[in-house]
Amino acid sequence: MDQYKSARAEAEHTAALLRAALRRAGIPEYEAARVHPMVTRNGRAYVEIGALSIGSAAKLLNALPLALEASS
Repeated sequence: MDQYKSARAEAEHTAALLRAALRRAGIPEYEAARVHPMVTRNGRAYVEIGALSIGSAAKLLNALPLALEASS
């Protein structure tokens, strides 16, 4: 149970950081809210990113430094 709690805390923290980064990138709150923490039965932490509109996906790509390097 401790492994689950630790993984859940890590997933929640990372999801919150990602939601904040999405908001800073100009993605509307209702789309940033689609980011959710997940923990599998075996205790692996994940962050699920829900569907984004094309405009928001473009904003996210522009905010990612690696996206700029790949397009050069």
